[in-house]
This record gives sequence, C-alpha cells and structure tokens, in this order.
Amino acid sequence: MMENQRIETDSLGERSLPTDALFGIHSLRGAENFRYTGETLANYPHWVRWLAWTKLAIAQVNAQNGKVTAEQNKAIETACTELAAGEHTGAFIVDALEGACGTSINMNVNEVVANRALQLMGHRPGQYQFLDPLDHVAYAQSTSDVLLTATKLTLFEDVSALKDTVGKLAVSLRAKQRQYEHVLRVARTCLQDCVPMRLGQAFGGYASLAERIVASLEAHLNSLSTIPIGGTVVGTGLGTYPGYGTAVVAALSKRAGRSLFPSVDLFDAIQNMDEFAALSATIKTAALSLGKVANDFVLLNSGPRAGLNELCMAPQQAGSSMMPGKVNPVHAMGLTQAAYFAAGMDQSVMLAASNGQLETNNYMPLIAVSLFKGIQAFNAAVSAFDKHCVQTLIVNEETCVTHLIESTAIAPALKHELGYKRASELVEKARSSGRTSMQVAMDEGVMSRDQLINRLRESSVPPV
Repeated sequence: MMENQRIETDSLGERSLPTDALFGIHSLRGAENFRYTGETLANYPHWVRWLAWTKLAIAQVNAQNGKVTAEQNKAIETACTELAAGEHTGAFIVDALEGACGTSINMNVNEVVANRALQLMGHRPGQYQFLDPLDHVAYAQSTSDVLLTATKLTLFEDVSALKDTVGKLAVSLRAKQRQYEHVLRVARTCLQDCVPMRLGQAFGGYASLAERIVASLEAHLNSLSTIPIGGTVVGTGLGTYPGYGTAVVAALSKRAGRSLFPSVDLFDAIQNMDEFAALSATIKTAALSLGKVANDFVLLNSGPRAGLNELCMAPQQAGSSMMPGKVNPVHAMGLTQAAYFAAGMDQSVMLAASNGQLETNNYMPLIAVSLFKGIQAFNAAVSAFDKHCVQTLIVNEETCVTHLIESTAIAPALKHELGYKRASELVEKARSSGRTSMQVAMDEGVMSRDQLINRLRESSVPPV
C-alpha cells in the first residue's frame, strides 16, 4: 500500500484512498462516475444539515433500542452535529445531480459520518470493524426514505423563508398603496390609453397578488411536514423494527421545533412525487406573476426623457460601458430573470416527477436540486426587488398627471354625460388638431379644467 493511502473494498473490488479521507470507496466511485454539474453535495449546506440531523435522530433511536452502542451513538451524534454546522465540507465529493436515485449522496453522508465518528472514537478512517457506514450509520435506513425525509425538511425551511420574503414585499407594496393613493394616472390596456385610475390602486393590486402568493406557499407546508422515514426502500419498512418510525418522527419533530407526521401510506410517499411537482408549479406561478410586476416597473421606469418615467427607482450601478449616465432597473430585470430561471427548474421537476418507475423515482436528486435552486434564486431576487425597487421607489406625480391629462383617457370618464358618440368625436378632434382631449373638451365648453380634473378623480373611485 502506498504511503498515506488506505485500501477499501466493495463488491467491485479494491480502491486506494487518502489515509485521512472522511469519504470512502462508495463516495469515490460516485464522484468518479458522476461529474455533471461541477457542484457537489457541499454546495447545498441546508440539505446536508437535514441529512445529518436525520442520521442523528436515527442513531439516537437505534441506540435506545440496542442497535448501536452508546459509544457509537455518541460519536455519530457528534459527527452529525459537526456536519450540520458546516464542517468537513471537503469530504462531500459526490455530484448533487448524481445518476443513482440519490444512493451516492446517501453513501457519501454515511461514510463521512462514519469516518468522522471513528476519529472521535480514537480510530482511523476506514477501520469499519469499530463503526461501519452501512451496518451502523445506515442501520434501519434506505436512500429512499432518508433522502425524501431530508429533502422535505429542507424545503419546509426554504419555502417558509420564501413565504416571509414575499410577505415583506406585500407589506412594502401596501405602504406604497397608501403613500400614492391620491395620485391620478392613466391606466393602459394593450399599451394604449385606457381610463383614469389612481396609482395607489395599481400598487394595491400588486400587494393583493403578493398576499395571495403567501397563502399559496403556506398551503404546501403541511405536506412538507409529513415524512416517509421508516418506509426504507419501497415502503415495507424492511430492516426496521417495531416503534422505529414513530420514534424517529418524534426525534425529528424535536429537532425541527414543530410537529412532524408519518406518511399515511409509505408506498405512496416513496412512489409518487406529485407533492414536489405541485410545490414546483406553485413556485413557478408565483415567480412568473411577480416577474410580471417587475416588468411593469421596468416599463413605468422607462426614460427618463424618452419613456414613461412615471416611476423612479433608486440607481444601483452604471448601466452602460458606452452611454455615460445611463442607469438600468437592474433589480426589476433581475427578478424577471430569476422568475424565468425558476420556471425552467419547474420543467425539470415536472419531467422527473412524471418519469418515476414502479416503486421509486430514479430522479429524486434532480427534483431536489431543481427546487432548491429555483427557490433560492427567486427568494434572493424578491428580497432585492423589495429593498432596492419598491421601498426606495419615488413616483413622478407631475408626470403621471400630465400623461393622464394629455391622454385620451378622459373620454371614457365623460361617456356617461356625453354618450359614446360625442366622446369619440372629442377624441377624433384632439387627434386631428394636435390638441389634447382635455383641451378640446374645454374649448367646446364641455367642462372647465377643474371640473374635468374632478370628474377624472371621481371616475377612478369604484362605486360602493
């Protein structure tokens, strides 16, 4: 054996590893086989944390039932605690998008926990006669139930964080609704002048959307609190023992600080990925909906001289290497871009969820990674949009009113008094003469300027 190397053996033969490596032969083969994304399990620390905590809870239950010794349990607990705290990340060498249903991910965690536990027990990595990654760390487990459990618990935290972020955006939009409730503007449909409205009403519509998104995200938290631990490979619970699943769920509930529940049908929970698909669809819909709001901000911020220039967002960075002074609405465009990214991740989840075969889904790593990435990007973009676009937003009130007065939007407001034909005549005269519709109405004695402004203001208030 080479100096500073150890030999490990599996059913395929022997491999040489660094003496002190916390990963083992199964991790090594997984790393060699799957080099897809350039990312490893270490790039998903929140996932690692719940994988480690799941292993910790199982070790505690196994120790209480005499399946591992007190010494082994203590070492496993400490090792898992270190992993959950972000230590030993260099030992996670398997690509998170591995092609083995998650087996290589689970193996990597098992081996890192086992080898770190061996060090804590005073042994060297690889001395598995004292504590084995499969016989001890993975006792009463399968990749199927462990990976699904850890993924759900991770997503609960991610979705909760996103819900809070969108909730803060809703609060900011409501604040803008109150701040600019009095500002008249022209509503636009098909990007054409439409009717008078108030800017606060537009912000109120955006706020209602954000609040509805919060409720839709909240609706998924119950399913993410129902976990299939104890089902092992396909739901039969092969390799467990009476009371095991209930005890692990209780231990994980304590760790999570909230109530968790065992899956009612373990076979269903391991076979079918519809809960993840439904969550992903909600994320996609939420992202694209807020992306539309961000696009509205980009349009209303256009200019400053040759665009609408009704909204003014705080400048964040230079907007061009060629055009001095140009400033772009980067965080609004960034939210839209993140929305499209989340929509792309949803497509991966849909394909993966629909192509599981028989008792398990081969593509669980893709489902997990796609959801993690989509939620992370969307959450960060919403937070930045709220902070840098909405909260700091200034409305060019004079521009809003000028656009309304110079638009054809006064015609619908006058239609009740004048009739559709007479209001249309005013618009046509305005177009042909180069005057505004308001000027034509004033010149023809329809109403005074103040009367017209009051009529526009009245027309923007819905009837009680």
